Amino acid sequence: MLNLRALIVDDSAIVRTQLRNEIREIAPDCHVFESASVLEAGRFLLRSVPDVLFLDLNMPNINGIELLKRFDAVLEGRRPPIVVSISTDMRPATLEALKARGAYALLPKPFDKTKVAMMLLRVVKMVQLRRVLIVDDSATVRTVVKRIIEHSRFKLDIEEAANGTDAIRLFRGGGFDLAFIDVEMPGIDGLEAAGEILYSSGDAHVVLMSGKDDESIRRAACHIGVEFFLRKPFYAKDVDEVLHSLYSVAETEFVSGREPDVFEDPEADVLYVP
Repeated sequence: MLNLRALIVDDSAIVRTQLRNEIREIAPDCHVFESASVLEAGRFLLRSVPDVLFLDLNMPNINGIELLKRFDAVLEGRRPPIVVSISTDMRPATLEALKARGAYALLPKPFDKTKVAMMLLRVVKMVQLRRVLIVDDSATVRTVVKRIIEHSRFKLDIEEAANGTDAIRLFRGGGFDLAFIDVEMPGIDGLEAAGEILYSSGDAHVVLMSGKDDESIRRAACHIGVEFFLRKPFYAKDVDEVLHSLYSVAETEFVSGREPDVFEDPEADVLYVP
């Protein structure tokens, strides 16, 4: 397991100790830090950002939701941690506030060792660095797509290619895990580039992008092994849903994985499944 860094924020020393012990039993290499208040947690985050933040909401003075509201100011552009609520407050209004503030999952007290282990497994998969290639003939579109993908909860090293030829060359060079490829490109279009990449890179994934919702294109993409198709404009939550499905990360209360695209050919009466 990767060397994770976790911050537990709870005013109860008993709760912090219990969760710390559970984490260390499951992931002995995990560096666990503790804060007894939101102010203390804020000071910690000014210095360092952990991979995962276990946050109690119901604390005296400033509560956990207030910390989430101030995240942007505290983090100053740094990548935010994966936020897991450890509060017992499950009211709909609280859940909506958590979702609106970017919380990832719930881990209510008392802690169940299996649920703690599943949460850590999710976090490990999400913080594992993956190299991503954005392929589009428009530099403006590449910039926009990169900005969106950068807001994914997954840790991604993003590079760009301006055409299908460069994309195929870069993937053949090795090291890329995933490509977001525009369908409508001059020369080698997105479908052809995707087919070459999937054929030559057995472990790679391709997500096709298009401003059109053309079922024939989606069917052709599915037929060559493309599992997901994003229609522009799309958002960071759409990217997260796709990545959760591609990398078999279990869903949470705030993230629903997408089902792979499946198309039925009415003429051949065959179901295409990538």
